[in-house]
Amino acid sequence: MRHGALAVFAKASSLSLLCLCSTATAAQEKQSADEGGAPAPPVPVIVIEKPKPGAEMPAPPPHFTPATPRQAEQTPQFPGGDAALRAYLGKNLQYPAKALQDEVQGAVVVDFDVDVDGTIQNILIVRDIGGGCGDEAKRLVQKMPRWQPGRQGGEAVKASYRLSIYFVLTQ
Repeated sequence: MRHGALAVFAKASSLSLLCLCSTATAAQEKQSADEGGAPAPPVPVIVIEKPKPGAEMPAPPPHFTPATPRQAEQTPQFPGGDAALRAYLGKNLQYPAKALQDEVQGAVVVDFDVDVDGTIQNILIVRDIGGGCGDEAKRLVQKMPRWQPGRQGGEAVKASYRLSIYFVLTQ
């Protein structure tokens, strides 16, 4: 166990464990110094003792599981493609009165899932520019027709999609 954690199971006293650990560390440092000339970094030591009869077992350490990507080989598509999506947004977007008054412009970013049947679920506003634009973007996404679902290995799968909806004032 060159640079990993050293686990020692104790049955007797902790003093003998400390002697064993310091002896193992000293031997490792000597071996590293012989090989490369520089002493190795200290090895962390974990001392684990058997629980006493009747004692509660300690809780296991917290476990981190990274999120699994829900992206498909073929991404979901609005019926008719990107041009149809732009046309839908242009036709149905209603600029919020507060945003007009405050001259709010920019992009609202919306994440959502397209299920295997093309329905839209789990709508989340990732970036809002204010003035009611986030609410309008959510309304537009909720009102969309069914999408063509993402595909993985030729089969329809639930997949995530990120959409930027631009609010631009024209003169």
